[in-house]
Amino acid sequence: MTLGNEVTVGSELAAVLPVLEKPWYRTAHLLRLNTCLLFVTFSATGMGFDGSMMNGLESLSTWNSYFNNPSSSLLGTCNGVLNLGPIVFGGLVSWLADRFGRRKPVIFGCMVIILATVLQTAAQNFGMFIAARFLLGIGIEFCMVPSPVLATELAYPTHRAKFTSLLYTFYFVGAIVSSWTTYDTSHMNTSSWSWRIPSLLQLVLPTIQLVAFYWVPESPRWLISKGRVPEARAILVKHHADGDEDSALVNFEIQEIQHYLRVDADSGLSGWSQIWKTKADKKRLALVVYISFMSQWCGNGVVSYYLSLILDTVGMTSSGQKTLINGLIQIVGWISAIIGGLLVDRVGRRPLWLTSICGMLAAYTAWTVFSSLYASNASHDLAIAVLALIFVFQVCYSIVVTPLCTSYPVEIPPFHSRQKVMGLAYMGNSCANLFNSFVSPVALTAISWRYYIVYIALLTQFLVVVYLFFPETRGHGLEQISDLFESEALLSLFTRKVLKKQS
Repeated sequence: MTLGNEVTVGSELAAVLPVLEKPWYRTAHLLRLNTCLLFVTFSATGMGFDGSMMNGLESLSTWNSYFNNPSSSLLGTCNGVLNLGPIVFGGLVSWLADRFGRRKPVIFGCMVIILATVLQTAAQNFGMFIAARFLLGIGIEFCMVPSPVLATELAYPTHRAKFTSLLYTFYFVGAIVSSWTTYDTSHMNTSSWSWRIPSLLQLVLPTIQLVAFYWVPESPRWLISKGRVPEARAILVKHHADGDEDSALVNFEIQEIQHYLRVDADSGLSGWSQIWKTKADKKRLALVVYISFMSQWCGNGVVSYYLSLILDTVGMTSSGQKTLINGLIQIVGWISAIIGGLLVDRVGRRPLWLTSICGMLAAYTAWTVFSSLYASNASHDLAIAVLALIFVFQVCYSIVVTPLCTSYPVEIPPFHSRQKVMGLAYMGNSCANLFNSFVSPVALTAISWRYYIVYIALLTQFLVVVYLFFPETRGHGLEQISDLFESEALLSLFTRKVLKKQS
């Protein structure tokens, strides 16, 4: 046992971890497991590809002219329809993942994305384009809802937090591919293939994931919940213990999972009511849903889908210029997100949350000030300052919110409600995105930089809530994290201080 492992997963689990003679990337069974989990992270590429692609397409004169220069309200519909599928089918995906396992919905989602991409690429009118995007949203949801749960339930204990934190950073892999493809095709000034090629490429990563999932194992925790303990043990022995049938780690994991499943059974937890039945469940659900809205209402939605309109407000109107900036932002975001994902165990969740929100608030405030100055006295220097602040905001957002908006919610719920809660979280995320899609383009067109003040207010409120109510989960195993919500650990800092004074 090492101090580092104890800090990461707690003393009980650290005590049974085998001593690895080599780093994980030179240890065959962990390299094999993490390669499988790498393909699970591909689920996040769909949303990233789409957001960046739409930013690029909105900057292309060929796309705008082909669809008769859609108005801001039509742009909102085009982007917002992607979120209607998740809102309508969110509960169904969670039920399917609990009923049939985590892998099958992801496989189905990949097939839907491929079909939707073909329809989107072949679109002959705006209605067909929008219909394809509705299907695309359903496919992305089927991939995204089970994937964080599969990753967190399958990962090696000391890698769990890092892997689930890195999962959503692959949003930027899709974004980078689409943004630079669109930048390259933007020079095809007279052909509709300037936007059809980026659209067609949206099926590449889901196709790779679909094939690779043949080798991705099922969640051992789900298998145990269905009474298939031998299958779960075989997966844990192969991927966590390198074939050691007598592994203390595997025995500990299975016993702990079975213990918590018995506790759930004795509590009579079943159906959707299980996610809010106890006081601790209500606390967990409130935090997860809050995070789903917070992660989309901190200002990133404007940058993700309407960067073109933002750049218009500071005089950057060239298609080539816009697509280049979009591509650079995605690269900066991915690097920042990877750094943040690797820091979650080293620094802890709370310090990262607080630092990120403070940075975003400062960047948004300065961004608003410089945008207002540009509106009254346009100058190149002010435009460059605004652009620089957009990059600063993207770094602050990506370094923490991108990794933690998935890894933090998925580790909070216990097994009996984890998949259902994540389904609701994604529905909340889609509702927040739907608001962004319909309101942002209209607001940016109508009131320009004044719209940013809304996000300054929201970021201020997020900072207060995170400081008061977000518990630190570092140093606990996956099953043990739920104990935090049964104890005083979830009490706000303010409440604890008051109780301390009273005593």
